[in-house]
Amino acid sequence: MDSELLTCGSYEVSVKPILSLLENRKVKSFLIHAPNGLKHIYACLSIFLQERGFEVYASAAPGYGSCDIPVDEAEALGVGGIIHVGHEKYELTEETPGELPILYLPVYYKGGVSERVLGEIYSLVKEKKYLKLTISSTLTDVYSRRIIKEYLVERGVNVFEVEKPILGCLYGHVLVYDGIVDAHLVVAGGVFHALGLGLVSNKPVLAIDPYMSKVWNASVEAFKILKQRLFKIYEARSKPGKKLGLIIGSRLGQYRPKLAKYIEEEAIRNNYIVYKITAGYLDRERLIAIDDALKLDLYVVTSCPRLPIDDLGDFYKPVLTPGEFLMLTRGIEKYVYPW
Repeated sequence: MDSELLTCGSYEVSVKPILSLLENRKVKSFLIHAPNGLKHIYACLSIFLQERGFEVYASAAPGYGSCDIPVDEAEALGVGGIIHVGHEKYELTEETPGELPILYLPVYYKGGVSERVLGEIYSLVKEKKYLKLTISSTLTDVYSRRIIKEYLVERGVNVFEVEKPILGCLYGHVLVYDGIVDAHLVVAGGVFHALGLGLVSNKPVLAIDPYMSKVWNASVEAFKILKQRLFKIYEARSKPGKKLGLIIGSRLGQYRPKLAKYIEEEAIRNNYIVYKITAGYLDRERLIAIDDALKLDLYVVTSCPRLPIDDLGDFYKPVLTPGEFLMLTRGIEKYVYPW
């Protein structure tokens, strides 16, 4: 085993950031944090840390990316640092963290890709005559991405590998290929990441879920979501009310004061009365409580653009992303995502 990689079942965890701290014994304790789908790594990683003399706490908080780290929990515990599992540092963070060090441990799925799935995606690419395509993935699915790329290249497909991982709100490094490829191929578990690319790309988006051994058409699902989002913008435009709830996240990475200020100024220019609302976590129950109290007409979420789309798409009042709000105020017809 690579001395910098810890094997935890079907995953490899990069522990290089931890090893670099072993000589610095000022850090004696850690809070480990991971997305729910990777929390099974807690046990393996805890043993690794405890054997090296660290005190370990495991966070039960959900994790939706490196924009969503429970710094408040770590500060309350008084630990020496945070270990966030599964993501690299979030590049869109507006605010810098305090003195508490945050270690980002990449995790790589090494379960492979079945021959059936490889054959299925090649047959689909051939049937659709996608001679050129990108292949991108989450950080966790790098190994699977490379396997699929090699398989397709050996069969004559022109593949542009996007090495930088995709995020649910960051696809620009894939979109730069829109003008030269026939389609995009996303390797990721679930529907979240591929769906996001399907919302913003002009080209078809295919997806492979290596965990479920599933190939699916993300563009078909994205088109359904897009119609729902356009209806929400129409709904906000057709209602006369001008009271707007501006949702401001408080998590590191989701607290975006420059964006919030920009949207506030845009709203005021368009004669909205703005109510600024903070939310570490935003869900239906919390939004209902705020709406019952303030009786607002629409909401704009600046913390995470996927909350209005994935979690609050059927809320009884329009809940928009910043990009959708600009579509509303400026009469933009082409879908704007995310910011």
